[in-house]
Amino acid sequence: MNTLATVGITTLIYRDRFAYCAHPSITALDNGEWLVAFRFMQRWEGKIMHSHPQDHVFLTRTSDKGETWDEPCYAPDFDWHGGQCPGISQLSNGTVALLLSRENWYPLAVAKKRRAEGEPISIWLPGQRYVQDFKDDDWDRAVLTWARGYSNLYVYLSTDRGHTFEDTVKIDTSPYFCGQSRTGVVQLQDGRVAGFVSVNAPAPQATYILFSSTGGKSWDPPILITEHHIDFAEADIAEVAPGELYCILREEGGYLYGCRSQDGGHSWSVPEVTPLFGKPGHLLVLRDGRLLCTYGRRIAPFGIRACLSKDGGRTWEIDQEIVIRNDLPNSDLGYPVTIEYAPGQLFTCYYGQELDGVTCILGNHVTLT
Repeated sequence: MNTLATVGITTLIYRDRFAYCAHPSITALDNGEWLVAFRFMQRWEGKIMHSHPQDHVFLTRTSDKGETWDEPCYAPDFDWHGGQCPGISQLSNGTVALLLSRENWYPLAVAKKRRAEGEPISIWLPGQRYVQDFKDDDWDRAVLTWARGYSNLYVYLSTDRGHTFEDTVKIDTSPYFCGQSRTGVVQLQDGRVAGFVSVNAPAPQATYILFSSTGGKSWDPPILITEHHIDFAEADIAEVAPGELYCILREEGGYLYGCRSQDGGHSWSVPEVTPLFGKPGHLLVLRDGRLLCTYGRRIAPFGIRACLSKDGGRTWEIDQEIVIRNDLPNSDLGYPVTIEYAPGQLFTCYYGQELDGVTCILGNHVTLT
């Protein structure tokens, strides 16, 4: 039973019975609207590939605190496709920043030439999904007629609250392979904008952070948070005190890991396991100073959980874990992101299946007590 929060009824943000919608991100805008970005993916013979040249990003918004939602639109425009999880944020100057990693996609014949020229290429092999370490003889075993190429990281900037994106900024992530970001950029108290990326293939495998002092229009070189001696992925950060950053890391074993920077992100402690069981995690510093972590639970009872920390993530009130959902039908769920739209008033959005098997974007109001 929740002792720290009251959870409202579930809100349907978007569903399409012919599609697979997942991996949402949410931001509260300065005019009272909420903006949600999510992935709109193809279903192919009932299967979801999670990475496809025709995947798109959708944006939907609400002006009544989640009671009703606008019909979604493509972001940053209809021609953008084939990417990963979107992260949406509004900066202090009103600019909306959409952070996306996008892969190159090629027909197999083109992919062969690109690979010969040195570009990392992945093909879908039977029983293995996308594989980058394959032999030339494996081209004939490819299940799909296309291949996935090198990733690039972009931030798209909007001055009209996400209705249009006027600026496209390609971020240089070298020496790291681009990788994935899951949530939006974070603006720090010193004005810098921080973005964070995890790289799981090819080497070097790592999670790193990027900083911009120009509101996202230019970016400094990456700073290493941690090398992946275990399977870390999908980081999120929060500034828990001036210049002190806390990072939460997904780990496939089930428990989230945390690490910390005391110097504004220039150096980081060694990641340590937390008592938070779920993946991946999202961090939010509440108006009263507490730190909230929200995460999906992919074992029974399937659902969405959250936990509070009074000391910036050093300890967690796991004995008072907040259960937002514990009635989802299976492990196809998660990626929650939470906003605080009024003191103690939260809204958490995530994805999960409904009883008819359609995966959609959902949300719940949560009141801290």
